[in-house]
Amino acid sequence: MMRGSSMRWIVLAAVGVLVAAGCSDDKPGAKRGEGGKVTTAGSVSVFDLRPGDCLDPPPDLAGDIATLPVVPCNEPHTQEVFALKESTESAYPGPEALATEANILCITAMQSELKLSPDDGYFISYLLPSFDGWNKDKDRSVICVFVFPALGSVTGSVVEQVQAGEVQPGSPPPVQPAPLDPTAPSSTTVSTATT
Repeated sequence: MMRGSSMRWIVLAAVGVLVAAGCSDDKPGAKRGEGGKVTTAGSVSVFDLRPGDCLDPPPDLAGDIATLPVVPCNEPHTQEVFALKESTESAYPGPEALATEANILCITAMQSELKLSPDDGYFISYLLPSFDGWNKDKDRSVICVFVFPALGSVTGSVVEQVQAGEVQPGSPPPVQPAPLDPTAPSSTTVSTATT
């Protein structure tokens, strides 16, 4: 797979699917410590995302993207990567069919690998290969992401807490609402998804 292509950002919330317009972030590259955890916020290629990476994209992120802003999970963020999957299709199936497959792959990964359920309040999103990425670069990656629409910005990592045995099946998301920034304007709100 070549690293020059972008992926399409799809948000699944409650009952709706939103396909958003594209941008990439110009922040300097993130740094990772031992074990691959993000230790310094910055941008990473969508192809370098890993389960447990906490994301803080702009609320209007949409379309074809090449990089995403990541932060250490103890800092406020709105999303978290929880699985990397591959499409099983041999030819590009179109965006709707690919989104349907991604939904199944991500929910299955959430339930089988993390023992979590949408019924407990876990909302998902996913990054899908773009048409060009699929055809030119042979990209088949589906990147599964938790979103926290009811909480806005959060701190903590669902993936880390599951791995540590701190989250039991049937539990709501264990992340905490991020503390409010006293220097932020009072009219600022954070939104992760629109239904």
